[in-house]
Amino acid sequence: MVSNVMIPNIFVPPLMFVGLLVTLWAWKCFWIIMMQDRLLYMSWMPPFARSEKMEDYQAECRPVQWQETTIRSLDRTKLALCIGTLPGKEDAASHPSSLRSASLPPNHRRQKIVICYFQGNGGSMPPRLPILSTVLRALASPSQSSAPAASDDYTLVALSYRGYWKSSGRASQRGIERDAQALLDWVTETYSSPDTDLRVVLWGHSLGSAVVSHTTATYLNRLTSSSSENRDPTHSIAGIVLETPSTSTKDVLKHLYPQRWLPYRYLWPFLWNNWSSAAAVERIARWRDENPGQHRVAPPILMLVAEADEMIPSQAADELEGSCQRLGLNAERKSVAGALHTEAVLKREGRDTLLRFIRRVTER
Repeated sequence: MVSNVMIPNIFVPPLMFVGLLVTLWAWKCFWIIMMQDRLLYMSWMPPFARSEKMEDYQAECRPVQWQETTIRSLDRTKLALCIGTLPGKEDAASHPSSLRSASLPPNHRRQKIVICYFQGNGGSMPPRLPILSTVLRALASPSQSSAPAASDDYTLVALSYRGYWKSSGRASQRGIERDAQALLDWVTETYSSPDTDLRVVLWGHSLGSAVVSHTTATYLNRLTSSSSENRDPTHSIAGIVLETPSTSTKDVLKHLYPQRWLPYRYLWPFLWNNWSSAAAVERIARWRDENPGQHRVAPPILMLVAEADEMIPSQAADELEGSCQRLGLNAERKSVAGALHTEAVLKREGRDTLLRFIRRVTER
């Protein structure tokens, strides 16, 4: 028996309005999930970011010289690199044969320091080159506290993830992780030699800090499981810098969209981009514990935090620092007073902390 339920006419308009809102809310949630790669990896912002030219920024970078080269990711995707060096320093990317000379006595080994930079989720690499040049110039200059040895050679290599700037492909977490591993393989192959003491520092900003932490954990485990005797993880990664880090993509969503009526904060179970620095440091500590011995020391970590960060909540750094302390990792934290999300290294306080850390972890 079917009963017909009549809805009073007075309730029809509000029910239709509520039904329309629910439908639009669900439709928006669906497209946010489907378009998350596009929303997270904003290589298209600002407009014309992918057509930027290094030459337009060279005057601001002097005397640092930047050159562009390409490598292949682990899945053969073409990646663009920006390589910065100072005049008079040998550049292995241009003269790889210069690093293949006969072995020298240990006390005459040349020290090569390569800083691998991983950018945030928006824009392209050329506009960042003046900031990176400031760091490279300062590193190669004598300071009151420390002066690099004459044999030290600094190079800064900045990776453009797939889908960014002149790199091919489309950005995704799995793809970017492959790109980062390919970069470290290329750095080791290009700059290693019998008479070179190679030190590599990984430096990531914002999303790049999550890339760095994941990359470190994966790379250490790769080298440990490798049968190659020429690849020692203790000398591959001297230290890692996490600039304005977050704990996870989930936490960032909750901070950026605290309003409970917005759909974003509820969609994290549907993310396939699960960047989590907290999980990555757990993996680094596990690698250390599973490979005991004096040559299995986890790389030191610097967390460079912007005190006035408008993107990442301060409790993210608190939680990440707490995780490192609980795991017994060598981690230090510096909060840069008055710095916004992109200003931690622009402030002298932050830049000096970065310089001291790199010099300390790469000293002989």
